[in-house]
Amino acid sequence: MTNGERFSSMLMSTISTVQTEPELIDLAEDLRVSPIFKDLTDDEFDEAVNLALETIKVSFGESFSIEANEKHKSWFDNYYKDLGVTRWDRYDDYLKNQKNFEPKVRQAMKENLFKITDLLGNPNGDNFKRKGLVVGDVQSGKTANYVGLMNLATDAKYKLIIVLTGTTNTLREQTQIRIDEGLGRGTNGKGVKAIRNAQYKDFRDPVYLTSPDDDFKASSRKNFGLSLESTNTPIIIVTKKNVSSLKNIYNWLEEYSKKQNNTQIDSSVLLIDDEADFASVNTKKEDDNPTAINSSIREILELFTKSSYIGFTATPYANIFIDPKSEDDMFGQDLFPKDYIYILGESSEYVGVQSIFSDDEEVAINKKMLIPLSKEEVSTYLPLKHKKHDMFTTLAPSMIDAINLFLISNVIRDFKEQTTSHRSMLFNVSRFTDMHQHIKVVVNEYLEKVKRDVRLYGKLDSDEALTHNSIISLKSSYEKYYNDLDTKYTFDEILCNMNDSIYRIHTAIVNKDSKEVDYLLNEDEGERVIVIGGFALSRGLTLEGLTISYYWRNSVMYDSLLQMGRWFGYRNGYKDLCKIFMERDVISDFKFIAMATQELKEDLEINSKRGLTPLQFGIKVRSGQVGLIITARNKMRNGEKITARVNYSKAIIETLTFSVLDSEHNQKNKKIIQNFVEEHKSKITTSLDSSKRRANKVKGIPDVPKYEIIKLIENYIVEPGSKFDPNLIRNWLLENNDAQLDKWDVVFPTGELEETGTNFDYGNGIIGNSSLRKVYVFKEDGVVKRDRSRLGSPNDGRFGLSSSEIELVKSWHTSKKTIPQIEYFDERLERKPLLAVYSVKPYTEEDSSLKEQINRITEPISLLSIGIPDLGGKSKYVNYTVNKIYQDKETEKEEE
Repeated sequence: MTNGERFSSMLMSTISTVQTEPELIDLAEDLRVSPIFKDLTDDEFDEAVNLALETIKVSFGESFSIEANEKHKSWFDNYYKDLGVTRWDRYDDYLKNQKNFEPKVRQAMKENLFKITDLLGNPNGDNFKRKGLVVGDVQSGKTANYVGLMNLATDAKYKLIIVLTGTTNTLREQTQIRIDEGLGRGTNGKGVKAIRNAQYKDFRDPVYLTSPDDDFKASSRKNFGLSLESTNTPIIIVTKKNVSSLKNIYNWLEEYSKKQNNTQIDSSVLLIDDEADFASVNTKKEDDNPTAINSSIREILELFTKSSYIGFTATPYANIFIDPKSEDDMFGQDLFPKDYIYILGESSEYVGVQSIFSDDEEVAINKKMLIPLSKEEVSTYLPLKHKKHDMFTTLAPSMIDAINLFLISNVIRDFKEQTTSHRSMLFNVSRFTDMHQHIKVVVNEYLEKVKRDVRLYGKLDSDEALTHNSIISLKSSYEKYYNDLDTKYTFDEILCNMNDSIYRIHTAIVNKDSKEVDYLLNEDEGERVIVIGGFALSRGLTLEGLTISYYWRNSVMYDSLLQMGRWFGYRNGYKDLCKIFMERDVISDFKFIAMATQELKEDLEINSKRGLTPLQFGIKVRSGQVGLIITARNKMRNGEKITARVNYSKAIIETLTFSVLDSEHNQKNKKIIQNFVEEHKSKITTSLDSSKRRANKVKGIPDVPKYEIIKLIENYIVEPGSKFDPNLIRNWLLENNDAQLDKWDVVFPTGELEETGTNFDYGNGIIGNSSLRKVYVFKEDGVVKRDRSRLGSPNDGRFGLSSSEIELVKSWHTSKKTIPQIEYFDERLERKPLLAVYSVKPYTEEDSSLKEQINRITEPISLLSIGIPDLGGKSKYVNYTVNKIYQDKETEKEEE
C-alpha cells in the first residue's frame, strides 16, 4: 500500500464524524501532521480529500416504521450491548474493506437493521409469531440489507434462517453465493471468511442445507442429527419459491418435530421472503384454499413456537392488500405485515424511479438517461407483440446505437481507471427463449464486425478511419447521445483506445434454460458482457455495472414494470454514461408509477406520524389518473378475465389520452362544456382562485351538485384506450354517498399560450389562453398521449381552497420545494371535490407522420381533470371486470 493509499484509508475510516467540507479539510490536515505521513505529496493529499468529499455528499432520506398497537417489547439493544465481538462487526468490516461501502452507507444500514432486528421476536424470550415487511427500492442494496439482518439474527441466536428467493435457479444461485460470502462459508478466499482478524477466529460457519448448485431436496432431509433447540450455529436454507422445495423443508421439519414428540418445534425460525410480493401472496378468492407457495410458507411458520416472517420488497402493492383477517385453522394467519411495515430511506446516490421519471424537474436529476424509442422504427425489425417462432434477422438502428454506446462507455470507463469493474448491457426485448438465440446471433454478428473494424482501422488517421461504416456509426452514436458527459473526450481519443477496451466484450443469454454470464469467473479483470434475456432479467437478478439498457417490452402492472428496472441502483463514477432505450408508452407508464410510488410512501409516512397501525388504515395505490387497485399476481392465475377494484378517494383523474384529428368529437366536448357553463352562468365567480400573484383570476363555478357533475362526465366523449373511464367514475360516485361529494367546484384554468386563435371561449365570460401541452402519438389514427403524467400544474390543486388552507398544506410539507397536486386533497382539509376544464393546444417533437398535423392545430381541445378529496375509511370500492388487455401477457408468463 502506498503512502497516499494509506492516508486515504485512514481518512475514510474517520470521516463519519464530519458533515461539511471545512470540517473534512480540518480533519485531513490534522491527520497529515502525523510523522507517518511526512512524505505525503500535495497531489496524494488532494486526491484523498476529493475522494472523501464525494463520500460526505451522500445523504439518506428518513426511514420510518408503522407498527401494530399491541405493545412489542424492545429487546435487541439491551441484548446486543452485552455481547463481545459479533458477526455484525465482521460483516461491517466486509462491507468496508471488500465491498467499499462508504461510511455513511454503512452507518445508515446499521441504524436501520438494528431497528428492524428489534422488530423481530426475541428468540431468547417468550413464544411469538411476528410478521412484517421492509420496503426499499429496486436494486438499492436489498440483499446486502437482509444478509446484514441474518448476521444480527445469528448474533441473537436465531436457530433456523430460511431465505426464499425468486422462482429461477439463476436468482437462487446468485443469492446463495452472496449469503455465503456475507455470513461465512468455507475458505474461498473472499467474503467475511477472508477477513484477517484474530477477533473473528472463533466464529463457526453456519450449517448450510443448500449450496449454489443445490436447492433443498428430499435428500437434504437426511440431516436429522441436527438439534434445532441446542445448536450453537444457525442452520441456513436458501430456496426458490418452489412448491416441491418448500414441501421438502416442511416434511423435514414436521418429521423432526415428531421425533421430539411435539406438535410444534420449541425453537426459533426467521423466514426472510425476498421479493415478498412475488409468488408468496395468496391470490385465490377468499373462500378458496391459499395458493400452494403461500400455504407452504404458512405451514412452515406454524411448526415453530417462535417465528418471525419478514418480507423484503420494492413493490409492496400485493402485500398491503392481503386480507389481514384471512385466518383459517389449517394455515394460520396470512402473510399480511400485521406487526410492522418498515420503509427504508433512499440514498442521494441511488438512481431510482423518481430521479429518472418524476415530473418534478428538481427531482428528475437523471432524466437524461432516457432515450425514447419510436414504435414505428423498432416494430419494423421486431414487433412488440411477436410470436414464439418469429424470426429476427436485423438490428433496428436504435439497437445499433445502444450497442455502440456500450462499446464507447467501456473506453471511457477505462479512461477513468475503472479497468477491473464489471460492465453490462441489458437487451430485454422478448420473453421467448428461441428469440433470445436469434437475437444473440444477430447482436454477436454486429459486435464481431465492429471489433474487427476497430482493430483494423481504429488507429488510422481520422479521415481514413471514417471511410468505414462501423466507425461512422460509432461516431454518430457518440455525438448524438454522449455530447454532455461530465468529462469531455474527443472521438479520435476514444477510437484510438477502443480496441483494448472492447476486445473482451461478449454476448450471453440469461433465461430459464441458460446462464452464460458469471461475474465471479471474471472478478479479477471485470466482466464485459451484453446480456440477452427476458423474464430472468426482470426480477431480482443483479446485472453488475449495468450501463446501457435496451428495453422493448410492455406491461400494465406497477410491480412488473418496476422490477424490470434493472437500471435502478448505484452508478457511482459512471452515471453520466448510463442510457435507457425505452418505448414512449412505457416511459409514460413509468411516470405514473413514479407518482404512485411516491404517493404510497407519503401515505405510509403520514399514517406513521398519526400513529396508525397497518390494520387501521387503508393503503391506497394508484396511478395519477386511474385510481386502479389491482393486487399484484392474481392476474397470472386467472383465466380470460380478472376482477379489479377502483377507489378514487384522494385521486387525480385526468384525460391524458385524446384525439387531435377527430374534430367532431372535440367540438362535441366543447359544446358539452359550453352548455354546462350556460346552465350555471349565474354562479360564475373568481372566488375559487385565492392566488395573490395572478392578475387575471381563474373563473369557476362553486357548489355544483354531484348529479350535475355525473351528467357532464357521462356526456363527455373519451377515446378508446383512455384511462379516464366515465362509467367507472360514475359508478364510484353513485356508490359513495358521502356528504363531502355532494357539492363540487368547477374551474377553467388559463394557460400560457397567447397566440392568435388559440384562446378558449365557453361563453358567459369564461375565456382565456389555452395551455401548450407536449404529446406523443399513441395511435396512428390521431390519438395522442400527454407526454407527462399530469395535465395541470402542481398548484392547480389549490383551486377551491382559502389562503389559510393553502398555508396549512404548506406547513405539512415544509421540506418540499414543490408540493404535489394530490396533497391539496388531504383528508384533514375536508374540502369539496374539484373538476378542472383544461383547454389544450397540443404539440409534438417526435418524428411521426402526424407531427406536422399536430403542430398546426390551433383550436383548443377541452380536457377534464377531477380531484377527489381523501375520504378516509368512509370510501367504498367499486368492483369491475377487465379482460386480458389489462393483463401483463408479456411479462407474467414464464419464458417459453
